[in-house]
Amino acid sequence: MEMKGKGGLFPFQLLWVIPTAAILTLSLGVWGWLSHQTRLDDALYRSLALFEINNESYIHGVGATDWRFLIARWTGAAAVITSLLALAALLHEQLATALARWTKQAVVVIGAAERASGAFEVARRQKRSALWLGAPAFGTAGFSAIALEWPAGERMRTVAAHVWSADHVLVAEANDADALALAKAVRKAAAKARITLLMNDTHLAEEVAVTLNDARTRVLSAGQVAARALHTAHPPFVTAQREGQPRIHALIVGFGTVGQAILQDLVMNCRTTYLELPRIVVIDPAAKAIEGVLKVEAPELDRCAECVFIDGEIGREAVRPDPADIAAALAAGGPLTTAYVSLGDDAAALSTAAILQSLLRGAGVARPPIFVRLREAGVLSLSPDDRGDSLRALTPFGDIQAVLAGSEFLAAEPDDAARALHDAYRASLPPERLNDPASRAWESLDETYRQANRRAAAHIPALLASAGIALDPKAAGLPRADRPLFADAAELERLAELEHERWCAERRMDGWRACALGEKQDKLRRLHPDLRSYGELSDATKEYDRVIVRQTQAICTGVANPRARGS
Repeated sequence: MEMKGKGGLFPFQLLWVIPTAAILTLSLGVWGWLSHQTRLDDALYRSLALFEINNESYIHGVGATDWRFLIARWTGAAAVITSLLALAALLHEQLATALARWTKQAVVVIGAAERASGAFEVARRQKRSALWLGAPAFGTAGFSAIALEWPAGERMRTVAAHVWSADHVLVAEANDADALALAKAVRKAAAKARITLLMNDTHLAEEVAVTLNDARTRVLSAGQVAARALHTAHPPFVTAQREGQPRIHALIVGFGTVGQAILQDLVMNCRTTYLELPRIVVIDPAAKAIEGVLKVEAPELDRCAECVFIDGEIGREAVRPDPADIAAALAAGGPLTTAYVSLGDDAAALSTAAILQSLLRGAGVARPPIFVRLREAGVLSLSPDDRGDSLRALTPFGDIQAVLAGSEFLAAEPDDAARALHDAYRASLPPERLNDPASRAWESLDETYRQANRRAAAHIPALLASAGIALDPKAAGLPRADRPLFADAAELERLAELEHERWCAERRMDGWRACALGEKQDKLRRLHPDLRSYGELSDATKEYDRVIVRQTQAICTGVANPRARGS
C-alpha cells in the first residue's frame, strides 16, 4: 500500500532520534561550557540555545570554534526538525481521521483480512474516495484514501460514525460472526448503502442472507465466488465433452471452504443434458469427518453426485494413503476430467500440485487440467499451450482480486444475469400476477426468491452448452446466444428436464428431501413432493421448468416476449 502514514509521512519507529539527539546536544553543550569555567547552571542554560538556529552565542567566539559546540549545533537541529516532523505527522493523522468521520466516503471497507486490503486498493484504482476501517496501520494516499486502525473501544460505534454517507460498504472480517455483527451495524447506520458481506462458510452465508432478507445487502462466501468464477472461465462440462468423457470426474485435494464450494458448484451448476451425474473424489486429512457434516446438511447428496471421500494428503511431508490406492480410486471412476488443489497457503498448494503431477504420471492417469487456489495473483507465469508437468501447466484461481471482481462489490446494480432472468419472468406474467410473492420487483423480493434467480443464472452456461451453443469464457456478464436455445417442443422438453435436475440438486444440497407424490411441501422439515424424476411430474409442474428455459432464451438472445416461443 503506497500511502503516507506510519512509515510514509513520518516513520514513527524513528521517534528515538528525538531524545537521543536532545540528550547528546545538552551533554556536549554542558561539557563545552564547563571546560570554559562556566557554572553548571549557566552551562545548562547556555546549552539550551543550541536548539535555536543562528543563536548569537554560537556565531562568535568560543561558541563558534569549540568542536563540541559545532557538533551539538547539528544534533540540536536534528532534534528540532525531527520533533516538527513528528508533530506534523500527528496532526496529519488527526486531520485525516476527522475528515474520514465528517466527509463523504464513497466506499468503506471494513476488516483486517487480506480481502479488505485488496478491496481498498481496488477502490483506489477506480478513483473512488475510500476509507478502510481495521487496517494494520494508519495511512493515506491524499485525503481521498484513508486507512485507519481500529481505535480502542466499541467497534460498532466506530462503524456507525464512519459509514453514514457511504455508497458501497464491503465487510470482509476474518471471523464470520464478527463480520455479521459489523454488517448489521453498517445497515443500521447507513440505510441506503449497498453492502457486500464476504464470509468464509458457504452454507452459513446462504443462511445469513435469508435471515437478513435485505435487497441492498448481498451475503457471499469467498469460496463460492472463487468456484463460480473458475467454472465460468474453465467449464468442466466443456472439457468432458471435448475429451469424449461420459461425465465430469473431478479430484479435489484439500476440502476446506473453497474445496466444498467447488463440489457444490460442480453438483449444482455444471449439470448438462449430455453428461451423467458427476463423480467427485475428495482427499483431505479430515475428509471422512467432513463427509459426515455434508450428509447432515444434504441427506440426499448421493442422488446429486457419486462422491468418494478419502482420508489422506498429498504433499512434500507425506502422501497417504498409498499412491497405488489413490491411483486405484481414481481409475475406478474412468478418465479424470479436472483436478483442484486448495490448501491453507500458496506455498503448500504449489508443492502439492507438483507432487500431484508426479503421482498422476506414475499412476498412468491421463493428465487433467490442474487448478490451484493461489491467494496472490501473478504467482505463476501461465502458458495455456504448455501441457507438460512443470508449474507452468497449472492454472491458478481464487486470488483476492478475482474474488473481489466476482463479488461485484462496487457495482451499482449487481446480479445482472439474475435480475435479467427475473425481469423476463415478470414480463411473461399478466398484470394481476405482478404482486405475487415470487413476481415482485427485484428490490421487493424475498431473499429466497433472489437466491433462486441467482442459482438459475449460474447454470446458464451449462444450459447453453446443452443447447449446442458455444460459450465464450472471456465474455463478462450475462452469457449470450447467437441463436434460439430450442427449435421445437421436444428440444424445449429436454432442456426443461435439465432445469428440473438442476433445481433438484439445488434443493438437495440445501438439505431438502423427497416426500410422497401428492403430499404438501413441508418447509420446516424440508420435504418436497417434486424431488423426483421429471417424467413423474404433472404437466403443470413441468411448466415451471419450461418457463425458466424460455426466460433464459429471452435474456440470452434478446427475444422480447418469452411466452411467444416454444409453446
